[in-house]
Amino acid sequence: MKEIRIRAADWRDKKVDSIYIGGGTPSLLSEWDIGKILDTIREEFNVTEDAEITIEVNPATVSDEKLIRYLRKGINRLSIGVQSFDNHVLNVLGRIHTKNDAFYCYQRAMKLGFKNINIDIMFGIPQQNMKMWKDTVRQAIFLRPTHISLYSLQVEEGTEMFKKVYVDELLELPAEETDREMYHTALRMMRTAGYEHYEISNGALPGYSSRHNMKYWSYDEYLGLGLGASSFAGGVRFKNCESMYEYVQAIKEGVAPIDTASVEKYTLREEMGIFAFTGLRKAEGIDFKRFEEVFGMDFFDVYDIELVNKYKGKLLYKQDRLFLSEDGMDISNKIMAEFI
Repeated sequence: MKEIRIRAADWRDKKVDSIYIGGGTPSLLSEWDIGKILDTIREEFNVTEDAEITIEVNPATVSDEKLIRYLRKGINRLSIGVQSFDNHVLNVLGRIHTKNDAFYCYQRAMKLGFKNINIDIMFGIPQQNMKMWKDTVRQAIFLRPTHISLYSLQVEEGTEMFKKVYVDELLELPAEETDREMYHTALRMMRTAGYEHYEISNGALPGYSSRHNMKYWSYDEYLGLGLGASSFAGGVRFKNCESMYEYVQAIKEGVAPIDTASVEKYTLREEMGIFAFTGLRKAEGIDFKRFEEVFGMDFFDVYDIELVNKYKGKLLYKQDRLFLSEDGMDISNKIMAEFI
């Protein structure tokens, strides 16, 4: 709350139409503290009446009391970290909830009044086969959330999963071909059920794409609050310090807790690359008019149109935009790297 008050001075002339309370697991925090944080944001920032306000919740750590308080404080979107509707897969991931917890959490949220709910599901997990994955996708669609996010498991160094896969070799990741088959199978199932695949890892019912997600991929500004949070504002990218001691000291001194070593002012050409890289995550791709508005240059004065031929059928060009085909999304990082 103190950081919010410190940072607000530079944002008073900006309208805030998206607030995202992410994690970790923010539902571990009391509902009263979440309410205080939102009250402070509204006091200090120009929050629009129709702002999309999301909180991430773990099915095992959210109660009816919390959900009711969230609604009263204006939270209008939930993101539930389901990951899988298979208890064995959840156990492999080390999750503390069961599939029944996930069903119950979703049903309670709907009954209490949440109309906009995202469900996160994950594929490419050790010991997860295609039947398990299709069952999870089918059950997610059955619940009919407004939004479904699907992610391939990323094994980060230093995690318990990394140790089991790469050190102790107790678990084995599915083959790359299986991972891609899972991805495309889910997209087909979601499309048949009426979900629009609007971004590489996200599908939504019409009108329910995540406003917050789209800001990241559309070169909009965002302000990160809290330990280690990332921001993009005024053409500069920076992070808050990751040391709790340094964070608290900065707040006590009444200064923004920015890690000065993280402050990066990229060249114009580098920013163009970021614009292109993030834009290609969206199904609609890179908008040439928007590119020209931001940078004052024609897109193909900067990039070689021959890239379209190099990735024929995967990188598609229409009159006003450049975008990836569904097959192109399989090698999205390789194609995006061409623009950096």
